[in-house]
Parts: sequence; structure tokens; C-alpha cells
Amino acid sequence: MADAPASPSGSPSGYALQPLEGLSVAEVLQHYEDLTFPPVARRLAVKPAAGAWWGAVALDERGPVGLALVETGSPRDPDTAQLFSLAVVPGHRRRGLGGALSAAAERLARDAGALAIEGAYRTSWRSRRAIEALLAGRGWSAPETRMVLARGETAFARAYLRAPAPELPPEAEIFTWEELTAAERERILERQREDPWFPAILTPFQEEPRLEPTISVGLRWQGEVAGWLICHRVAFDTLQYSASFVREDLRGRGLGAALMREGVRRRLADPDIRHAILAIDARNRRVRALVEGPFRRYFAGISELRVSRKRLDE
Repeated sequence: MADAPASPSGSPSGYALQPLEGLSVAEVLQHYEDLTFPPVARRLAVKPAAGAWWGAVALDERGPVGLALVETGSPRDPDTAQLFSLAVVPGHRRRGLGGALSAAAERLARDAGALAIEGAYRTSWRSRRAIEALLAGRGWSAPETRMVLARGETAFARAYLRAPAPELPPEAEIFTWEELTAAERERILERQREDPWFPAILTPFQEEPRLEPTISVGLRWQGEVAGWLICHRVAFDTLQYSASFVREDLRGRGLGAALMREGVRRRLADPDIRHAILAIDARNRRVRALVEGPFRRYFAGISELRVSRKRLDE
């Protein structure tokens, strides 16, 4: 880890900011894990680091009291840095350290070649209002809701299966995702490269090491993959329905409902899964209406995943 000299530049009185360059995951977990929010170890278990890490630590006379972590050069979006974590210990909040660390993170991202920086948070976090005020003060964009996250118990799954089942057209086939062939995988990716046909946030190839292959399912229409329901085990007893997608020209035929029904049925067949999180694309108004309406009583909590960003090349 290459540490630049400590400098008080841009830091509140009584504190110094120290850039941390070329951080490794091991170094972060060894030296700074207690200063991360969201907890880095938990996030890495779900979303492994894909780019380079940079950081800025705030220090007083006793040692570190705040930290910002940034990831740059991710293959998915090499021009956009991710604000991976931002935290200040309780006794040092409301003194300008959050703003100073945010500014340092922006500088590190810009120096690493990023054209923009992006950060995500959940509305269920107690610090939500402080986060939004901080980002607005730094000139970040108004938060955009990307996903709605609903946490449901077994009662929801059983209630869902009691609803009328859609009839699957003869052209359609639901298959276990682990049966996807190499040729089908390449065809999905080739079509996406040529003319994107699904939102990047709904890719079926996200976080594949944690994918539940026997619960995740795909949809073939006339022999070609046209949709999927991708699930991840986010804890021993918790399943997340992470990506539900059906090709645009096939919507309105009940195919998405058929995929979800099969995924719910398979979830109930696993006695270890006691909880489930339904991640819904915020643009999917039909599913949102169901979750926030008739099925609301079956969910322990509903929150939003919001994203804010800032241009760094202006």
C-alpha cells in the first residue's frame, strides 16, 4: 500500500486527511474494516471487487476516525468510479469530515482517470437523510431509485402460489438455469453487444459465484433464451430474487409471472431458506404495484436502492 504524505489540506480543524493509493482488499479488511459503511466484508461477499481501490482516511491525534473508499476501472463501466464506502465514527460526526472525505474521494477518482463517480444507498439506512444532504451539498445528482427491495417470509411465497397460475404457451419452456448451454450464453452476450436488449442491472450473469443454480430459471421462446429469474443466496437462510427479465416483445403474456411462480415454488422446496428478498427494477410498475399493494402485508419491510452520481470532467 502506497501512502501519500498526510496533509491537512481540505480537512476540518483538528483533523488531517491522508490519501491511500493502490489499496488491496486484504489491506482494507486488515486495517480499515471497522471504519467502513456499508461493511466492506459483507459487500465483497455479494459483489467482489473488480477494479482498483483508493481511499482517504481522516485522522485526529489518536488515529483514524473516518474513511472513504473508491473503486475505479471496473470492467462493467471503466469511466465511472464507485464510492464503495463512506463512514465517520459517531463521536466525530457533524464536523465536516463527511464532506471532506467525499471531496477527497472525488479527487482520487478523477486522478485515476474516472469521468464520473457514483454511489448507492438504501432508504432503510438510518443515515439516509445525512447521506442525501451530503451528496446534494457536493453537487451530486438527485437520487434515482434503481431497485425496490422487499423482504418477504414464507407466508408470502405460499400466498403467491395460491394465486391463479398463468398458462404457459406451447412456444415457451422454463428450464433450470444451470442447464444453460455455452452456446446460449454466448448468444445472449453477442446480442447484448450488438443491440442491448436488457438493462445492465438485470444481466443474468451478475455475481455468478453466489448464484443459486437450481432455483434460478430461464425462459426459452421457440428454442431461444428470452428471459430469466436469477437468484442469489445472500445468507445461509436468505434468498434474493435479483434479476427478473422477459424480452420486450413477449411481455403481457404472463411469462414473467410464470418464471416467478417457478422460482417461488423451488424456494419453498428448500427447507433452509426462511427469508427472501425480492429485488424489483424500479421501472417495473406492474410488479411494484403488486408488492406495494395486495401483497404488502406479507413483507417485513420494503426499501429502495437509490443511486446518485457526479461528473468529474466538468
